[in-house]
Amino acid sequence: MKFKELAQLGKEEQEQKRKELQLELIKLNSQVATGTPPKNTGQLRRLKKDIARIMLLRSKDEKNSKNSKTEKILIQRKEKIAEQRKVSEPKGASTQKTKPKTK
Repeated sequence: MKFKELAQLGKEEQEQKRKELQLELIKLNSQVATGTPPKNTGQLRRLKKDIARIMLLRSKDEKNSKNSKTEKILIQRKEKIAEQRKVSEPKGASTQKTKPKTK
């Protein structure tokens, strides 16, 4: 299958497809181990690549979800710090220091 086709599938469908491909790969590997030549030798390579594509999609999804969670936490921390600064500064106090006048 092509990468675009796999990307269009839902998470559950991808997982189901991966399990099916792994089962088929196990069958072909057992044929090779017993000495029987497989009907199509390129099929082993294709199955391995398809499984790898599905696993890549899954890892990208997990990474994106972790990044979005991290961004939300960072935004919350920044907002909390900003609130604490507002509370700690007395009214009328300026944040810039004034230079003493010299004669």
